[in-house]
Amino acid sequence: MSKTKNRDRDSFNVLDVVRIVGGLLLMNAFFSWWFTSTSTWGYDGKWINTGYLQFRLTNGYVNLTQDELSKYNGVNPKLPIYVGVNGSVYDVSASPSIYGPSGMYAKLSGKDCARIYITGCFGKDDEYTHDLRGLDVEEADNDISSWQKFYENHRKYWYVGQVQLQEVKTKIPEPCEHVKAPGYYDHKKSPNKH
Repeated sequence: MSKTKNRDRDSFNVLDVVRIVGGLLLMNAFFSWWFTSTSTWGYDGKWINTGYLQFRLTNGYVNLTQDELSKYNGVNPKLPIYVGVNGSVYDVSASPSIYGPSGMYAKLSGKDCARIYITGCFGKDDEYTHDLRGLDVEEADNDISSWQKFYENHRKYWYVGQVQLQEVKTKIPEPCEHVKAPGYYDHKKSPNKH
């Protein structure tokens, strides 16, 4: 009987593995809090966002109509907040104070406002459209590409899919003096400014 007890003590089982891993995780959490006051060693990116992890696990890419996209404007707290940039849709739910109903960029939420990313004419309601007619093609391509990279490389935002843009048949918006969006030149240097 004593030989059986000795063999049990000498063997390594699942419970021992759980104890070791648990101890290492506890030590990691303690030192992380001690040195950075966070449990993630100061990391604050999308990989600790449960919404992003769920999106990655389910591969939940969307293909929306413009009407469907309009529901993701931050008004319904059960839905994420999306912005569209020339057909590409990005989840910006991590910044409700910026893109939510009372945020400074609330008018961008739930829409594809590609034009405004080029002109920066936030005071003109007819600029909040995906209509790029009448704009310099090279400037439009450069600015759209730059903003799409901004959202794709941001530490808190991510690409979620496409919006099907309808052909615009209304009058081309009147020209405005192009004023690049606040932070435009900063985001070209660092994709994590806001």
